[in-house]
Amino acid sequence: MNDKKIPILIVDDEIELLEVYQELFEMDGFKVITASSALEGLEAYKNNLDIKLIISDSNMGEMSGLDFLKVLKETYQTIPIFYLSTGAFDDTEDYIKSLGGHGLVLKPFDLDEILVKIRKDLKL
Repeated sequence: MNDKKIPILIVDDEIELLEVYQELFEMDGFKVITASSALEGLEAYKNNLDIKLIISDSNMGEMSGLDFLKVLKETYQTIPIFYLSTGAFDDTEDYIKSLGGHGLVLKPFDLDEILVKIRKDLKL
């Protein structure tokens, strides 16, 4: 990876997981912005339009990950998105892609596996 850290946004309402994700992705050289809800995620993206990738949980209080994805795509249209699931999620990766996302990753995810997907989508 080059010297400039690539900004990513991670949205998850489980604070402990969010902190773990942040630490792991920062150790891999990303600039990590976090949000503990979809509404916070929307605000974070609005204030950091240089974000290259968003990783979102599926089940979050007031707005689901699917709704978060829909609002992002309606508002900003071209952002890449990975979508994380708790495993109880019934939608398929094809459905996520039809909404404008790039992939479905089941939790708990393997960090190496998601980094491969992220690097591929970001062409790193």
